[in-house]
Parts: sequence; structure tokens; C-alpha cells
Amino acid sequence: MTYSSDSAYAAEAGAARAPEKSYSEKHAVAITEDDVPRISPLLLNIFHIGALIAVFAAALEAVIPASFFTQAVEPWGVSVSSLWMLASYLIGYVSFVLPTLRISDVFGRTVTFWFGIALFAVFTGVSGNASSALQFAVLRAFQGVGAAIIASVSVQVVAAQTSERSRPLFVGALAAAQLFGVGAAHIIGGKLAVQDHFRWAIYLAAPLIAAPAVLCTPALIRLDQQSCSRQQQRDSLVSRLLRYDYIGTLLLLGAAIMLTTGLTFGGNEHGWSSVTTLCLIIFGAVSAVLFLLWEKFGASHPIFNTLWLRERNLQISMVSVLLIAMTFFANAVYVPIMYLTARTKTTDIAGRMSAPYWGASLGAALLAGLAIRARPGLARPLIWTGLVLGAVFAGLFYTIELKPDSLVRERAFYAVAGVGVGLAYPAVLYMAQISVPREESGPAAAVAHFLSIVGGMLGLILYQACLKSRLIINLTPIFAQSTFLSSFHISTMDVAGLEMSGETMLNYEPKLADEIGNKMMDSLHTTYIITVPLLGTALLASLLYKHHTS
Repeated sequence: MTYSSDSAYAAEAGAARAPEKSYSEKHAVAITEDDVPRISPLLLNIFHIGALIAVFAAALEAVIPASFFTQAVEPWGVSVSSLWMLASYLIGYVSFVLPTLRISDVFGRTVTFWFGIALFAVFTGVSGNASSALQFAVLRAFQGVGAAIIASVSVQVVAAQTSERSRPLFVGALAAAQLFGVGAAHIIGGKLAVQDHFRWAIYLAAPLIAAPAVLCTPALIRLDQQSCSRQQQRDSLVSRLLRYDYIGTLLLLGAAIMLTTGLTFGGNEHGWSSVTTLCLIIFGAVSAVLFLLWEKFGASHPIFNTLWLRERNLQISMVSVLLIAMTFFANAVYVPIMYLTARTKTTDIAGRMSAPYWGASLGAALLAGLAIRARPGLARPLIWTGLVLGAVFAGLFYTIELKPDSLVRERAFYAVAGVGVGLAYPAVLYMAQISVPREESGPAAAVAHFLSIVGGMLGLILYQACLKSRLIINLTPIFAQSTFLSSFHISTMDVAGLEMSGETMLNYEPKLADEIGNKMMDSLHTTYIITVPLLGTALLASLLYKHHTS
């Protein structure tokens, strides 16, 4: 093998003759800057811009309903819990990120991408026009499928077509786009919600996604033309359809739906010990295991390459992506809730007050990409530094007492925690991609993106379940004291309703409203401290990374 001096694998050239080799060492193919693109640099750079917008739009829509929960109660009612407005989109998203890898093999990248664009745009419109919360949640699932297809094609093409030298820069940019999308949701949605235009928080995704449709299509058409010109690609559509992994797709879809539904029920509508919750979780876990077994032993053209699970660095990256995403998705939803309730801010101000975390994380992600591009060996130190900063300052942020003069210090700690996540997240994504053979970096990027969405979904469910349990413990005595609130059954109330109880009581019993605010802050602090062990676990796992450069 010939190694480029700029390759992240260059330092492993000498180790290639060692008796024992890792999976990536056996298959790594290093390439130079000029070898990578099969399309012109101009088309590739235009595609990169479109991919950034696509990832931003998909992330934005994932959590933007959290910005208008309270405003949507009057027109939509409470037919489903607020968590379902988020979870339904993520179910569709999680279910189709990986199958898109093989769907694009069957129909081509261009057709697949445009199908995702059409699906996303149509269901953006119809879900924004929903007449009830239940209808909105159902329609959002199809919007999530469109987002999964768009994002999956985008990240895998960027990873596959970008050279080893430029890859860290674009990994950092994609990570920044995802962080910015998740963080901007409450800033943008909150502004629209406070002006009674909350439906536009959904509608705005349609014009956003028009940009990737225009910018990405020329590169996709060129790539499909080159794929069709290869001898091994000259098989018929029928043979490609017959080769598709239908069983794997159904097993993955079943696992995603049942596990997400079971976990959401456990944290909201039903208790964790209910038969419904347990059956869904058990059957979902069985479906996930069957999916992995089928991919390993049964599928002729698998969705997921189970050989990757033998590579230690990839295993660590998978775990770390999952844990980091759990924290930043939850931060995007529940930190603004703290400003809404404990500091009694309006929705738009609550969104702006969380901006330091997202601005800092975005800048740090771009900086991490530049640093790794200059010196690939910095990837692991950036992960360690970032996770230490994230865990320490998240812990400090969540223990600050609620006082008027503590706001500056509170937001400063929050911003430093954002810097930590911004440094670690792209470095982990980079480590995931260089842990597999170069020709498989596209699918590896899609798997990492898949795990980030799974982590986000698990984070939202875990944080809301913990928050609700703490609110029930803390607010039950207060509800019993109030003539008005005692008529509500607190254990069956949605978290959004519990959050609104303090604001509601301002019109009836102001003293109880203050007490509810204090208990709300205590509940939020107790919940948010989960961030520390999650990032701490990712840090401990990252210490096991093997060297990739000297």
C-alpha cells in the first residue's frame, strides 16, 4: 500500500507488517488530495454547502416543537404528550438513516435524495397545518423519514468524496451545522411562538430545504453517471430490487418504533412497570438483536457491516457519539424550560438566553475541524479536553442557585460547557470515520449520524422522564394545598402542563406560584445533573482509544 504524507493513516504504514492487525489496518486505503474526488472540486464544494444546510434543517426540525408547546395547547389541545411531538419525528428519522444507504444503491443517489426532499417538504406543510396534537405527531413521523433520507445521502457523500486531508474540516462543519440546528430551534421557534406564529416554526423548513435541492443535485447526478459507467453497476433495476435487504429494514423499523414507543410510554403515559411499556421494550430489544444477527449471517447485501463492531476505536466512537448527543439534544429542550419557568422569561427570551452554549459549541466545532486538519493526532486530545470541560462546567452550571446576580456566571459556565461539547463531538465523528477502510467512510459517517439521532432521542426521553418524576415528588404537596390545582391528577399531567402550573397560579395564588418556581428549579437541577455522568462515561470510554498517529 502507498500512504500519503497527509493521510491520517500515514503513521501506520510501518505497523502494517506487524503480526496482528486491526480491522482498519488490514483494509485501509490511503489516498492523496488529487485521488479523492470523482467530481470536480467546484461541484464538490457546492455540494458541501448544500449538505450543511440539509443537516441544519433536519436538526432544527427535530426539536423546534419544544419552542411552542404552550402556544399550541389552545388550538391543538393535549391529545398526546409534548414529548410525542418530538419523538414521532425522531422515530421516522432513526428508522431510515441506515436503509437509505441501500435504497440509494437501488434507485441512485439523485432519485433517493429528491424523494427525501419531496417527502420532507410535503409533510412539513401538512404537519404545520395540523388541527390537533395527535395529527401533528403522526404527520411529523413522515417528515422525519424525509429528513433521514436527505441527511443520510448528504453525510455519506461528503465523507466518501472528501480527501483525508480535508475530511476533518468538513466533519467539523457538519457537526457545527447539526449543533447550530438543534440550538437555533428554540431561538427561532421561540420568536415565532411569542408572536402567535408558531406554525411558521414548522413551515420555515420548506424554503430551507430548497437550497440543498438546488446545490446538491448537480454533484449527485454526476456521481450517478459515473456509477452507471462502471461494469459492476450495469445490472438491472429488478436485480437491484431483489438484492435489497427488506428483512433487515423491517427488523430495524420494528426495533426503532417499539423501543421508542416503549421508552416514551414509560416516561409519560404509562409507568415503567406497565405491561404495555415492558412488552414494547422487550420486543423492540429482540428486534434489534435479530437485526444484527440477520445482518451478520443472513443478509447478502447488509445495511450495517457487523465487521465494524470488531474495531475498538469504532466501538468507542459509537458509544461516545450516543452519549454526547443525549446531552446536547436535551440541553436544547430543557435549558430554555428553566428560563421559561424558574426565571419566568418569555419563549423568545428563553431561547436567546441559551444562545451562549450553542454559539460556543458551533465555534469550537469549527476550530476542532481546523485543528485536526492541521494535525490529525490532535483528535484524541481534543476529545479528552472537550469532555472534561463539558462535564465539569455542566456540573457547575446545574448547581448555581437561582439569584438575580448569578445570571452572568450561569451563562458563562454554560458557554464553557458548550465549548467542551463543540471540541469533542466532531473529533469523535472523525475518529469513527478513520476507524474503517477508506472506501467505507461514507457508510461509517451515516452510522455515526444515525447514532447521534438515537442518542438525541434517548436523551429527550431520559431527561423528560426524570424531570417528570422529580416534578411529581416536588409539586404534589403544593397541589394539595391549592383549591384550584388540587382538582388536577398530577401523575397523569404532561410535563408541559406541570411547567405551566407556576405561570397559571400567578393569577390565583401568587405565593404558591413562587413556591412552584423554586420546586421547578430544584427538579430541573436534579434532572440536568445527568449530563455529568453521561459525558463522564464518554470520557472514560475515550481513554481506551488506540493510537492512529504518532
